[in-house]
Amino acid sequence: MKHWKRKMAAAALAAVCATGAFAAPLEVEAASVTEKILYGTAAMLFVSNYYSRMDDHNQLQLLDECQKETGVYEDPAADARVQDVYQRIRDTGTLKRDYKIYVSPQEDINAFMSLGGVMCVNKGTLDTMDDDELAYIMAHEVSHGELRHNVDGVKKRVGLITALNIYLGGDATVGQAILANVAGNYVANAVFTKDQEKQADDRGFEYTVEAGYNPGAPAAAMQVLKDKYGESSPTGLKAVLAPGNHPKTSNRINKNVKRMVKYSGDHVKVDDGWIVVNGEKAFKPAASGNYTDLERTYLTAGKLAKVYHAGNVPDAVYRGNTIYCGSLGIYTTNGSENGLEYTAALNKGISKDRGQAVKDDFEIDETRQQLEKQKKEAAEQGSSEAEQ
Repeated sequence: MKHWKRKMAAAALAAVCATGAFAAPLEVEAASVTEKILYGTAAMLFVSNYYSRMDDHNQLQLLDECQKETGVYEDPAADARVQDVYQRIRDTGTLKRDYKIYVSPQEDINAFMSLGGVMCVNKGTLDTMDDDELAYIMAHEVSHGELRHNVDGVKKRVGLITALNIYLGGDATVGQAILANVAGNYVANAVFTKDQEKQADDRGFEYTVEAGYNPGAPAAAMQVLKDKYGESSPTGLKAVLAPGNHPKTSNRINKNVKRMVKYSGDHVKVDDGWIVVNGEKAFKPAASGNYTDLERTYLTAGKLAKVYHAGNVPDAVYRGNTIYCGSLGIYTTNGSENGLEYTAALNKGISKDRGQAVKDDFEIDETRQQLEKQKKEAAEQGSSEAEQ
């Protein structure tokens, strides 16, 4: 074993297969337990660094591979739609990296984030969801990219035994070919853990509202998935193959409702399909067009949450067939609903507490501050160099 490889194994713990289930190189078989742990750690570090470099530097290659795998939906309007949503998320100033977004022709509701910051959104998602709901789906996938969940996922697919054989093998070309092949298969089979999905749900909500989209859209988007796929809706192109890795969709809906309630300053809630403001039941939205009743409930509650987030909520008024709070249209009634009655019930809750502006406590705020600091330091350095 070369001395530099031993040094790479710097004292992290990792489980090493010492059962004799594989034909390990002689050096590993003869090594002590401590050395085996160090070999395993170094091997996994080698694999992790390989995929981190791929994630950072191979975007165009990975984009090409993804598009060959899924196909591309050649529709300018669809492409413009996902690019506009992405740009609004990007304009929050909270993303550390750039992403490539495209639409695939698949009809199911789905999207995935691959290595290299490549996001694929299925045509079926665009056909089924409005822009607020789509924004959350895309924000969720962006969160996977920002948190580098893909690197962790593909690394786990290699496994310790394969990592050791590659690391200790003498042919670097063969090892890289194996790792590249694993990454290629991962494009179509990206599956994240439950904890990673929860992290992406949480941060995805933050990106969604920071970009100015409806705070109720995350819950509404999950409701759309639940209605179509049940409790184990797919996330990532083939995640449906391993639904046990994903939180129940109803739990994800409830968590997003809690996030929305917090965003409103605890003024706006949802109770069994009812819009509740300051403890007062206002009305129960009905299905309309392509929207289900619960989907409309979450979207309506989200609009009210947005108003309460700003604070000092005005009385609701009913004009035409739409209920407004200030300039924001909250709800449009159908022919069988009594808009004046809904408005009066809503104002009963609003009059109890008009609220104060809610201060955000988001993780992405720290990222924004870091990026702004880096930008400022870079500008100062550039100015200093120009003066010299």
